[in-house]
Amino acid sequence: MGMRRISLMVLILMSAVFLAQGISIRMDPIVVSKTVNPGTSFSYEIFLENDSEFESITLKALVMDVVETVEGAYDLKQPGSTKYSIARWVRVEPDTITVPPKETKTVIVTVNVPRGVSGGLYGAVTFEIQTPQSQETQRPTEEGAYGEIEFKYRMASFLEIVVSGTRKRIEAFPAYFKVERSDDIPSIRIQIGDGALVFTLGVLNKSNVHIITKGTLTIKTKEGRTIAKMPLGAGRGVVLPDSTVNMRTITRRFFPPGEYIARAVVDYGGRRPIVAETTFTVSSEKVETEEEKKEANPVMITIDPVDIEIKALPGSYRSSIVKVSNLGEETLQVEGKILPLVYDIYGEILPEEERGTPPDWINLTPSSFSLRPGQSRNVRVAVRVPENFTGGYYADVIFKTEGGLKTEVGANLLVFVGKDEDITIEASADLVYTVKEDGVYADIIFENTGNYHLLPKITFGLNRITPQQVTDEGLIIPEKVESLIQEEISSTNPVLPGTKRIFSIFIPIVLEESQYELLARCDYGKTPIVLRKSFQMEGRNGE
Repeated sequence: MGMRRISLMVLILMSAVFLAQGISIRMDPIVVSKTVNPGTSFSYEIFLENDSEFESITLKALVMDVVETVEGAYDLKQPGSTKYSIARWVRVEPDTITVPPKETKTVIVTVNVPRGVSGGLYGAVTFEIQTPQSQETQRPTEEGAYGEIEFKYRMASFLEIVVSGTRKRIEAFPAYFKVERSDDIPSIRIQIGDGALVFTLGVLNKSNVHIITKGTLTIKTKEGRTIAKMPLGAGRGVVLPDSTVNMRTITRRFFPPGEYIARAVVDYGGRRPIVAETTFTVSSEKVETEEEKKEANPVMITIDPVDIEIKALPGSYRSSIVKVSNLGEETLQVEGKILPLVYDIYGEILPEEERGTPPDWINLTPSSFSLRPGQSRNVRVAVRVPENFTGGYYADVIFKTEGGLKTEVGANLLVFVGKDEDITIEASADLVYTVKEDGVYADIIFENTGNYHLLPKITFGLNRITPQQVTDEGLIIPEKVESLIQEEISSTNPVLPGTKRIFSIFIPIVLEESQYELLARCDYGKTPIVLRKSFQMEGRNGE
């Protein structure tokens, strides 16, 4: 079954080829992405291969900062110039290296992550090709000085480091949502020609770590009929902190003249996806969005708390306050509503049209209001429980912005009607796995069999087991268990009573011939569920 995966550690090994003035050199890797603990260090190798037939190449290493462009490219900046710079903690040995023709050399990169840092750290190990100083044509300036042009040839291996066990803030917002014709975008027109529609969502990352985005674009008529659903995004989907990056969909689908609604939903690792919606009009001459009629600014609306827990008795009244804040630069009109809270098996909220109608005993006050830039508003969530109701009820408290670019935020309303002794916390779980050449794919299927919502924490482990051995001399060597990996996954959204949730993980590891044990521990509020599955590898990668 097609299940989503969470990788313990991503180490992307790709090759870059540099060609300039007869120079041909390959570098591997071009991106290293890793999660580490504060106060630790690690090292890795960068391979440099000289493809030239006759010329040696001398390279000088320098650690630099990086920033990201709206098209998702990394630009090099001076070391220490960004607030998430890793440059001061990276050492490259040797820092100057000569690679003979048709040979490969390596440099060792050591990263020392000090204590006291948090979030993400980013940079690049760059290699500058050392060539004899060329004599440029010199011409006097008006002041009589001489100008000199120096060309530097560089290639870069990028570092993306997340410091674990520290405060990690994940926040992203829609910056703009454009609908344009390819005829009007020269860089796209030259690739695909005229006649296509280009949908562009700008994603602003306000986290203190990088995010990885994956989006979906849905097109509807103004009456709400879905006419298209397409992927939204490009490249690796990585957005560095404080960067805005374009996510795009280009389609040649024909849209008759009229008014349409474009809705983008982007998962980025936050508790809820980015949701952005805009209305666009297609005519025979042009395409126009509501957002284009005025200067667009990022829509940055937040809600606190994100989980509202209420315990009540039948027939009682309870309420709670949530704070809705406008962190953007323009006044927003906000509309609140209540919907049933329903997740799919992966923990993602279902579309509104698939969730039914909410009860009439939950209300918001006020349900409609405006927010100036920097303003917050307290909204009361009131619950008046019917006399005949018991058990749990789960609602989605949504606040939507109105105007050109529409977005939404939401909070979970978790209501339990009854006494504490009426709560039953029960769960079951199963572990399934597949071993492939590139590693181990594992899934925990967790089921909430009680009557109260649960927030499970899943711990995966992989052990290598060396069985007890008896030597020819009669010496007994006891069984040895070696822990190869251990990783935790916490549930972002609760698992509601009577529902299942899949927690998936990919362990990128090459398994030698041996016996192994895959473990999973589910902590959910009672005695943890511990699952074990053993398997034997016969030869390298099972060959």
